[in-house]
Amino acid sequence: MQLARWIIAAAHVLAGGAWFGAMLYSLMVLHPRARSFFSSSRQFEEFIAHVAAGARWMVLSGAAFIALTGIGLLLLPGAEHTSTGRNACVIAKTVFFVIAVGLFCFTSWRLWPARTLASVEEIPKFQQSFRRIAVTLLVLMGLSMVLGVLSSHL
Repeated sequence: MQLARWIIAAAHVLAGGAWFGAMLYSLMVLHPRARSFFSSSRQFEEFIAHVAAGARWMVLSGAAFIALTGIGLLLLPGAEHTSTGRNACVIAKTVFFVIAVGLFCFTSWRLWPARTLASVEEIPKFQQSFRRIAVTLLVLMGLSMVLGVLSSHL
């Protein structure tokens, strides 16, 4: 049973790390480099829309995998003997994760369509909002990951 716990935990951590890493790369490398490459905001927006096309389903699939492996870890024998501190970490981790997924969904289904239809004058406002959201998602996922590590030591 210990081997199953390690395999599921490794899958859980790797999936969370992949989401975190993809967001960090997008915020710190892809967007700034693309912004400096294209001569107009419209070209940059068209490129970002092309790169992001279909990504929402990959992200949501990854989030579902993270959730399922997390639930799997909780359901394995031995998980029921946990400390109050560990339970608090798991609850907080779950709350941060759910907020991150909710924020991603709001951004994906509400803000993204508005951004793609924005006028040239509106584009900077959307770009700034998306940067703030990206930082917020990184903080939420980072906290979730830290709490996961902390919970495994309590």
